Amino acid sequence: MIELEIEYHVPTAIDDVARFHQAAQWIAQRYRLKGLTASISIVDDPTIHRLNHKHLDHDWPTDVISFVFDNDAGIVDGEIIASLDTAAQLALQAGWQTADELLLYVIHGLLHLAGLNDVTPEDRTVMRNAEHDCLVALAVPAAAHHLERWNSISY
Repeated sequence: MIELEIEYHVPTAIDDVARFHQAAQWIAQRYRLKGLTASISIVDDPTIHRLNHKHLDHDWPTDVISFVFDNDAGIVDGEIIASLDTAAQLALQAGWQTADELLLYVIHGLLHLAGLNDVTPEDRTVMRNAEHDCLVALAVPAAAHHLERWNSISY
């Protein structure tokens, strides 16, 4: 069972509820989750900056933050907070739509809820490949450029 509560805390013409649900279904199936419940909040940079500082002690805005509240026997509950401002800015650099960049952030957060990490280079490779596979499954037009973009970034 997939349950998403999606709230836009910023004005936007983007309404990607259907694609967020498709991504959650794909991730739940791929990682054999029995249930996935997530609260997804779309916010601005000042809000995500404040939350990033408060909860992770990082004094900068970021693209997405996720919190796992419960992960027991394949039933996951968590929260995802994504920045529309960052999505709009980085979408231009990536050469795709803001909605696609925002979808990527939600996918990334959902993958964290499913148990993936991106701490080590190996973890990042697994995460980026899973993001790419989900984008392709959802028929995102610029999905092919996703791995090229991330492979060009050095950590």
